[in-house]
Amino acid sequence: MYTRCVWLLPLVLFVLAIPPTFAQSDELCFPETGYCITGRIREFWQQNGALPVFGYPTGPQQEVLIEGQPFQAQSFERNRLELHSENAPPYDVLLGRLGVVRLEQQGRDWFAFPTSSEQPGCRFFPETGHNVCGDILAAWRANGLEFDGLAGKSEAENLALFGLPLSDVQTEEIQGQMYEVQWFERARFELHPENQPPFNVLLGLLGNEIRDNAEPPVETPPEAPPPLPEPSFNNCQADPFAEVAPNYPVRIVSIDKDKEIVQLQNLSPEPVSLDGWRMCSITGNQEHISISGVLAPDESRDFPYLGSGTIWNNSDQDDGALYNENGQLVSYFVD
Repeated sequence: MYTRCVWLLPLVLFVLAIPPTFAQSDELCFPETGYCITGRIREFWQQNGALPVFGYPTGPQQEVLIEGQPFQAQSFERNRLELHSENAPPYDVLLGRLGVVRLEQQGRDWFAFPTSSEQPGCRFFPETGHNVCGDILAAWRANGLEFDGLAGKSEAENLALFGLPLSDVQTEEIQGQMYEVQWFERARFELHPENQPPFNVLLGLLGNEIRDNAEPPVETPPEAPPPLPEPSFNNCQADPFAEVAPNYPVRIVSIDKDKEIVQLQNLSPEPVSLDGWRMCSITGNQEHISISGVLAPDESRDFPYLGSGTIWNNSDQDDGALYNENGQLVSYFVD
């Protein structure tokens, strides 16, 4: 867990013990976490408060699913920056609703939080039924994304950074201590009376919390191998199971009829002994002699015809059928 950083009102510049470094092209890299930012995400990060607002990057830029759609995004200590090329700047970079995500991760329904009516000296948001007051309101109003190029922050810019309040101020445990906090769509404001102003208002590191409490990915069990059909070898005659051949554990990769070579591949995770197996030319009703030995997992091997004359028909369709030692059709190759 990275050390909690503080909010300053107004925002101040951090003096870094280890300055960020410039890598290739326009990358800005941070030895504190080992990750870099580049391109539009770097530009947005620098234009809208940089380290005090977003924190350090905690992962690479990568594709993530957001409401079922794939987007390029990068996680930071306090938020996630998402690239939305379908939008014109500055809305081509959007912030993740990590306040909502973290509450969902905790199994908490913010719609069930107690609401309040309008209070004097507070900003009441009828959209969610919550008041923002005092030091938290001052922090909310002092910071925001930069949209209009004018001095100060408009309410639209405040909303773009933090979103709407999801709760009134309420008491919660954070890292073993009880604090007064207020949840927003994209942030959690925390009141720390043990700190002198302006350090008495901190932002929760929601990006870190979501990462550290994410459920491990569920491993999908391997699919059961397709079943082999009943034995059907009939001296290389047409096979009734041609259309349902499993092509497993071994498949016919190719048949070079000019050179009389069959290529087989083991698709299973175990070695497969081919001793007693048979390879048939269906048109000529002849056996391709030479199939034997052991195929290692994922191994492909060429098996030249070792009999006399030729068996594969070069002028007409000539399908191939591979049978195991029990006469079951393992693979069928349509010419």
